Amino acid sequence: MKTWKDIEELAEKAALEALIEEMMTPIRIARHLGCSRESVKHAMKYHGLKTKKFHIEEDMKRRLFL
Repeated sequence: MKTWKDIEELAEKAALEALIEEMMTPIRIARHLGCSRESVKHAMKYHGLKTKKFHIEEDMKRRLFL
């Protein structure tokens, strides 16, 4: 059975960092690589990586009804 370690982009920390920077979420990365979201999350945890967070200003939240 294939694991996240068998997927080059997940096994290499630098490659995974680049994907996180570009795509931001595990689900988008998983769709791009054709693997499960859990595989991406396991690789991120193994390498000590987290997704990027962004700040939404209060004014924008009111306009978006958040």
